[in-house]
Amino acid sequence: MIGARALLMISLALLMGLTLFWVVMGKAGSRPVIVWLTIAGLAFSMLWLLASATAMADASIAAPDWTSIWVLLTMTPIGSVLAVRGAALACVLALAFAGRDRIALAPAAIATATLAWTGHAGATEGWAGVMHRVADVAHIWAAAGWIGALAVLLHAIFRLRQDADVQSISRMLSRFSLMGTLLVTTLIVSGVINLITIVELSQLLVLADNRYGWLLGGKLALFGLMLGLAAANRWRLTPALDAGGNNAVGHLRVSLFVETSAAIMIVGLVAWLGTLDPTA
Repeated sequence: MIGARALLMISLALLMGLTLFWVVMGKAGSRPVIVWLTIAGLAFSMLWLLASATAMADASIAAPDWTSIWVLLTMTPIGSVLAVRGAALACVLALAFAGRDRIALAPAAIATATLAWTGHAGATEGWAGVMHRVADVAHIWAAAGWIGALAVLLHAIFRLRQDADVQSISRMLSRFSLMGTLLVTTLIVSGVINLITIVELSQLLVLADNRYGWLLGGKLALFGLMLGLAAANRWRLTPALDAGGNNAVGHLRVSLFVETSAAIMIVGLVAWLGTLDPTA
């Protein structure tokens, strides 16, 4: 279940995040990348459905319980979530093949937003549930934007060959700075709202003694690491790159690699957190 959730989150986050980065930067997207990420999103959605049915029926994923799958599709919100996600991903494929990569951002964002209905936000009721899901969608979109930007920048810095490429990366980093600030602000504000909605203020101390709290602490520590690296990239490594520093490219490669690794670990922790009771 955790693995299926993590793979699904990464594929959908990359699909939206890469498309968003290309649109913001005014660059042409890669149709094969969009197509393969869309197919991955569909495949991992089916894997997540099988994992969910397996967990419910306490069966083996190699021998699915089709009754449980039918119950999940017809008697729980999972059926609606998969229907919306499937329709959105089908639109992404159609637009990609039509050469309308920029417009594909809208259905990609819808598909990614459906993740909010498969975790704690989807189980919250009433107006608190509405606020929780709005905050969770904002959190997911901001995280996807950051992950997509990291993927593009990491790919560019490791393929760097000429001085012209250095200037291109420097321009991308400079143009991403404002977008990055907006993404980080959104992540912090929406994250606080999510935490308060999931765990009442009176129960926050419970997190210090359970697995959910420990994993959340690990996630926050990794997020802090990413913030520190992002700040170093913006205020130290990008100016050094512009100035032609001898070690600037190497330092930036290491920084982006570590930042991307931290992002992947955070996704894994989020996939795990979504299967736990915060107060247990």
